[in-house]
Amino acid sequence: MGMRRKFIADMMLGRLARWLRLYGYDTLYGVEEDGEILRIARDEERVIITRDSGLSRRAKSLGLEVILLGSNSLEGQVTELEEHGVEFGELSPASARCPKCNGPLRRASGEEVRGKVPEAVYQKYDEFYICEKCGQIYWPGRQWREMVRMAEKLKNARGG
Repeated sequence: MGMRRKFIADMMLGRLARWLRLYGYDTLYGVEEDGEILRIARDEERVIITRDSGLSRRAKSLGLEVILLGSNSLEGQVTELEEHGVEFGELSPASARCPKCNGPLRRASGEEVRGKVPEAVYQKYDEFYICEKCGQIYWPGRQWREMVRMAEKLKNARGG
């Protein structure tokens, strides 16, 4: 797949940004100013993902790579990204980034998270991941299963 692309998503694409992070894509989100989005994209060699045709035109005129999405739904947006060669392989916490802050996740020991997660969770799971940036702890529990289910649903909906 060559160099794994990095993205910056506009303010309309919060769900999509979290989705990309879960699949391990370095994706910035939360920058409100178009000029700032363009500057960051240029400085950090990020592909701009937007639903704003004005922003898309400005990006292209500056020679920046941009993906202009037409769809309102997450399913539609994911499909459009795939058409632009963005791959969504297996959803795995080992390769995901933090959906909250985009920080890298690393495997954490049970000892390390003890007292920081509910005792029942500590007893039940032996697989934990911690965000190196914001410290959020993840484990393959209910939320993770829901995301995996959603991923399957998206795949099936697109006959993939």
